[in-house]
Amino acid sequence: MSHHGVFEIDLGLSRAFYIDGMFEKVLVDTGLKPMSKEVIDFFAANNMPFSDEQLNLLRKGSRSTIMKFLKNNGFKVDVIICTHCHGDHIGNAAQLKDELNVPLAAHKDDVPVIEGREFLPKPEMIPQEFHHHFDCTPCQVDIVLEDGQHFNEEIDVIHLEGHTKGSICLLVKDIVLIAGDCILGKGAMGGENKKPLNPPSKEFCADYDLALKSLKKLMNYHFEAIFPSHGASIKTGAKRELESLLKELNL
Repeated sequence: MSHHGVFEIDLGLSRAFYIDGMFEKVLVDTGLKPMSKEVIDFFAANNMPFSDEQLNLLRKGSRSTIMKFLKNNGFKVDVIICTHCHGDHIGNAAQLKDELNVPLAAHKDDVPVIEGREFLPKPEMIPQEFHHHFDCTPCQVDIVLEDGQHFNEEIDVIHLEGHTKGSICLLVKDIVLIAGDCILGKGAMGGENKKPLNPPSKEFCADYDLALKSLKKLMNYHFEAIFPSHGASIKTGAKRELESLLKELNL
């Protein structure tokens, strides 16, 4: 079921989104490539709280889930937008771009990573011998996004630097804010986030302090719903919840 034309696609560890727009049909993010048995076993050995359903989605990878969603709903895609350059968002970008024969869009500051010309540091929580499992196939970015850009009549681009250099939110119809990883919802990252809205994960931010300060920028926009990539969405009263979070963070 959509919320003002925005559909959520559960990928196990994260979510992708589909915007059934009047002007363009947009896939937002592409999820992880299939996880190897070694990585799944590592998650299990470290008691990471994934359900059997989530583990099954991680084993299959996000591509098949996304393609099944599109096929079952009879949806086409005109363009893919990536909210940022982390592997759980660009893991299938190259494959889906080719398979769907569509352009790929991302913020200019994350383009070098997506295209394989720059590399991000690997998360310390993942052992070094597993790092190669999270490598992504380089993918050409066809549409370079900037802050404040009207992508089309229904979608605005909001650059919130900090999680990555080029992390963005997408504001759809001044109603739904697709937040990427700039904000975490309730239950994100195994349930440790208990509140309706939470700051981004410090260990995955390029600049955590900047990521927090960037959140204040969202108060300049009108929206009713926040759809984060991790954790539960808020469909009404989301801006009030964000204001409460900012006060709690003394921002």
